[in-house]
Amino acid sequence: MRAFLGIFQLELKALSRSRSLLMLAAASAAWMFVVPRLVVGDGTAEGMREVCLGYGLGGVLALVTVSMLAAATGSLARERAEKRLQLTMVRPVRYFAIVAAKIAALSSAGAAVLALACALAPFCAGSASNHRRCVHVLRPLMPSPREEAKAMYAEYMKLPDTPDAVKKARPSTVLRLLATRAWDRYDTVRTNAVAAWRFPAAAVRGVRSGEVSTRLKFSNTYNARQDVAGELRLGELSAAVSNLTQAVLVFPLADRGGEAGEEGVLSFRNLGKDALMLRPRRDVELLIPADSFFWNLLRSWIEMAATLTLVVAFGLFLSASLGRPVALFTAIVFLLVSEMSPSVVEQYPDEFGATLSDRIGLMVARTVAEVSHPISSMNPLERLSRDECVEPREVAHAVAVNAFALPVFLALLAAFILPRKQEN
Repeated sequence: MRAFLGIFQLELKALSRSRSLLMLAAASAAWMFVVPRLVVGDGTAEGMREVCLGYGLGGVLALVTVSMLAAATGSLARERAEKRLQLTMVRPVRYFAIVAAKIAALSSAGAAVLALACALAPFCAGSASNHRRCVHVLRPLMPSPREEAKAMYAEYMKLPDTPDAVKKARPSTVLRLLATRAWDRYDTVRTNAVAAWRFPAAAVRGVRSGEVSTRLKFSNTYNARQDVAGELRLGELSAAVSNLTQAVLVFPLADRGGEAGEEGVLSFRNLGKDALMLRPRRDVELLIPADSFFWNLLRSWIEMAATLTLVVAFGLFLSASLGRPVALFTAIVFLLVSEMSPSVVEQYPDEFGATLSDRIGLMVARTVAEVSHPISSMNPLERLSRDECVEPREVAHAVAVNAFALPVFLALLAAFILPRKQEN
């Protein structure tokens, strides 16, 4: 443990002597105050808040990630190249301790800079942010897209209009396509009809009038704007719906008397003249107030710090096995591809009729998206700017997986590679 702490201190001292940590902190603080003058919002307080939290903290997160990744990819590679890795050992110590201590030092330095940016965020976003509450976002209880795809597979393959190319394809390929389309499956609510979606009863039990809202996005067959009329009901709470389609609408639910609905079931009665459409998995949400903006900001910082730890561990793993320029290039390319892969997979899910090169590209994109999911999926800034809660269970998962399990695994791999690279 003393050797671990010694290496930890040596790494932090190296960052301090080079003044890179001080310059990174100064650049991050300056960016938090400069970004509102560089990025033009919509002129409202909400727009300025989104700019500060999304572009301000987002820019600092990108800057810190790239900086710490560059330091990590150069740390072990430079010491290997200069034949002074043994000098890093303050006493005979395992290679795992060297890598783990460097991961802890670099990720701690990056987390400290992120903490500074988070501390400045309320001043950048305005005093109104101090009094805001985040909301839990609940979605309907439905089978997972994969389960729905399995249930639809046999029926879909029997349809006469199913293309022959699909019928001849591997089941895994068709199931993946059906699972992707399950996210965009529409429910149609005809005039005077009622659509209902079940939510966790325990989550909405005891919620008082005016404390829960419904967020919906209606559409129609012609994808055009039209008047919407109807009634929402959740237990004893209800709300009148009167607005336009093609917009995300929030309706507070209050106790208006009348017949109570089933507990945990949100129902919508279409009282308009035309049928309406919406996607249950994307367009139906319950919003329940939770704790303050500061607690949500703290959870966001923990999640970002956990993801940064994984990035640093990945950089040190590359540094243990590759030269510094190659390691840095590989890491940057992997980060860029990991950010683009989810969009590629979502926009081009159908590989039927594609050329061989397109199919190879889709396969690579899907593989990278699955491998990099712990990094690409753990960015809480969008939810933070929309006042959506960064849930404690997500933070716990990020700490357990991104800040502990995966870095330990990468440190073990680096410790296995280092002595063999030293012998070469």
